[in-house]
Amino acid sequence: MTAQVLAETYAGDARTTVHLGGVLVASPRLALRWLRGQAERLANGLDPDPGTPWVPRTALRAVPASEPDAPAELRGWATDDECQGDALHRLASGGEFEFVVRDAVCWYGLTARPLLIPDFTREAGALISA
Repeated sequence: MTAQVLAETYAGDARTTVHLGGVLVASPRLALRWLRGQAERLANGLDPDPGTPWVPRTALRAVPASEPDAPAELRGWATDDECQGDALHRLASGGEFEFVVRDAVCWYGLTARPLLIPDFTREAGALISA
């Protein structure tokens, strides 16, 4: 059996969950690298820089301090070395990782979990040579 890690991103609201993407990689470190990229992609889609050409100037507004700021939390997680280390340790020891943030109407989740995948080529070779 070979160990691989499934990393996925989700979003949703009170009624719906949407699978935004996933990847199967060879190590927890690669899974976290992919999740960091997804966190930044989600944050940039939700909260683009004010000078971004495709965003009308009137489309952006400041988030009041009383409201959750999902893009800021996603960016914060993606750049926090301590959070990354904790997630890496959890995955490397066989545990699952989940990070969920919310804004006023939706939630966004990053998940990863180790998978044991049978290596059928090795098993088939053992059967043939037996």
